[in-house]
Amino acid sequence: MSGDPAPPPSPPPAGPSTPAGEERTATSLLGGLIAQASFLVAVMYFLGAVYMTAYCSYFRVDSFNLGFGFAEMAIQSLNVVTAPLAGGCLLAVLILRHLATTPALALAAQSDTDQTQQTHQERLVRAVQRALRAVARAHLSIVGAGLVLLLLWSWLGGFRWTAPIVLGVGVLLGQSPWARSRARDRGTAVPPDTDESAAVPSHPVLPRVWSRAVPAFTAGLLMMWGLSLGTAGLGEREARQAAANLVRRPAVVLLSTDRLSLAGPGVEVSDLGTKVHYRYRYTGLRRLVERNGRYYLLPLGWNHRTGPTYVLHEGDDLRVELFPGTQDECGAWCAEG
Repeated sequence: MSGDPAPPPSPPPAGPSTPAGEERTATSLLGGLIAQASFLVAVMYFLGAVYMTAYCSYFRVDSFNLGFGFAEMAIQSLNVVTAPLAGGCLLAVLILRHLATTPALALAAQSDTDQTQQTHQERLVRAVQRALRAVARAHLSIVGAGLVLLLLWSWLGGFRWTAPIVLGVGVLLGQSPWARSRARDRGTAVPPDTDESAAVPSHPVLPRVWSRAVPAFTAGLLMMWGLSLGTAGLGEREARQAAANLVRRPAVVLLSTDRLSLAGPGVEVSDLGTKVHYRYRYTGLRRLVERNGRYYLLPLGWNHRTGPTYVLHEGDDLRVELFPGTQDECGAWCAEG
């Protein structure tokens, strides 16, 4: 028997562990997604509120008195989304992301000899990059165009939203790396691995918050202003179209025990006699909106200048019946918008 002591037991193998860097990356990614989703929902609520306010105001109704919740108001913003608008927004996001993430000096450091050896697709990408770079360098001209549009505000009419949008785009382009770099325009050879901050002269007097955050915040306000103007204009146009084609909206028949003071253009009343519970029958009405048993009704002969908007609450003495509106032809009260 040997006198050597027994070796100590070996520790159990450590289980697989997630590096702290990956945990931080996942947490930051989740936080970024939550922040972006919150911002998107807030923008949807804002645009939905602007749209409904403009739409209902045309009929002299306060949209906030209708009792729309946060989710309902946010869903109303989908009325603003059209195929051209969605495509334009997607293209703008891709361009702005490209301007914000692509190094400004990477294209300048590439020689013409290298460019001739590229494929056709790569040449096309480089041509697009050069065009975007030229647009970013012209951000001051874009801002000037926006200021000119502001001076022409009273003549723009329904296109007033273009003035703040153009201003916001110009300010955003001014924050891109390509707009801040002047190395290629001056003919200065800058190595590809040179940091952009070394090529751009710093401003020791202005703190970073004034040179970067304030212009971005100002551009955001300008963009929201333009979006609100465009959304309000769209809501009013759709309200005009709905009023012009009022006969197509759901028809409303009112059955009342007592005579109602409804005498709008196109409203007809029939006396069904004393033997029925609902004696008076009103026709010639169209439903605008219904919320919690309260009906907002318009007569067929409604017009924006003098037409009334009736607000009735369904109860024991009043019954509301809904029927489909005219679908095949407009009729006497319909005009194409």
